[in-house]
Amino acid sequence: MGRDDAVGTVKPTSPAAARGAQTELSLAIAGVRAAIVMRDATLADIVRQRYKGFLSGGKPRWRIALDVDTVVPPAVPGDVVVRRDGHPARLAVERGDFSAILDLDRRCGRVALNAPNEFSIDSFLRIACTLALLDVPGLVVHAASLIRGDKAYLFCGRSGAGKTTLTRLSPDATLLSDELSIVTMSNGHARCHGTPFWGELARAGEDRCAPLHAVFFLHHGGRHTVEAVRPGDALKQLLSTVLFFAREPELTARVLGIASNLVESVPCFDLHFRPDAGFWELVDHV
Repeated sequence: MGRDDAVGTVKPTSPAAARGAQTELSLAIAGVRAAIVMRDATLADIVRQRYKGFLSGGKPRWRIALDVDTVVPPAVPGDVVVRRDGHPARLAVERGDFSAILDLDRRCGRVALNAPNEFSIDSFLRIACTLALLDVPGLVVHAASLIRGDKAYLFCGRSGAGKTTLTRLSPDATLLSDELSIVTMSNGHARCHGTPFWGELARAGEDRCAPLHAVFFLHHGGRHTVEAVRPGDALKQLLSTVLFFAREPELTARVLGIASNLVESVPCFDLHFRPDAGFWELVDHV
C-alpha cells in the first residue's frame, strides 16, 4: 500500500457505509480544526451530539475519514499501540475497538471502528489530539482546568487525585475540563483551553481559553496548603500526567521540550487540599 492509498481519500469500509450520504463535520479543539468525514449516519449523529460545543465553521487543518468496520484490530482491548507505519510521519494507532492511520505531514487520517460507539470515537480523538498538538505546540494533560476571573488554573493528577471533586467545589469558575486539559505555548506564554474530554463530571468544558496563571499538582490532605515546586521537580510531576502514547524518540523529545518550556514559563505548586472550597483562598493569592 502506498502513502496515497493509506490516508489520502475517503473510502467506505462496509456496504452500509457505501449506501449512506457523506457527512462532514468540522471540530475545533484548542485551535486545531479537523474535518471529520463519515458515510455512516449513526456515526455522524454521535459526533454531532457529543461534540456540539466544539463544532466549527473554520477551515480545517486536518481531515479524518471515520467509518465502521467489523474487523477487530490486533491490539488488546483497552491497550493503545502507536507505531510507525512505513514512513516517519505516518503512524498506526490501534486499540481493541478501532484501528487508524494518521499522517502527521499531510494532516489526514483514516479510522475504522468495530462499532458506532461514542467512547471509541472519543478515545481516538484524545489520542489524535496528543499528536496534532505537537506542531502548535501543545500538550494534553491529565488535569482539571478552570478559568477564574481572566486567569486559567491547571490542577494536575491521575485518577483519584481529586480533579472532579475540585471542579465540583468551584461553581463560580468556568470549566475547561475535569479530566483532560490542553495547554499550548506561544512565545514563552502558556494558554489553557477547554476540551470536550470529560471524566466523572460527564460534562464537556467550555470552548474558551485564557492565559495559564499557575500549575498545581494535586494531593489529598487534612488541610489546605500550597508549596512552590522548582522547575526540575515540576517537570517530573508534569510528565507523569501528560497523555502521550507514541514511543518514537523524535516525538517524545518534542513532548519533553514543550513540557520543559511550560514549567519554566508558569509557576508550579503542590496543592494539598481537603474536600471543601477553602483551597481557593490559597490559590487566588499565588
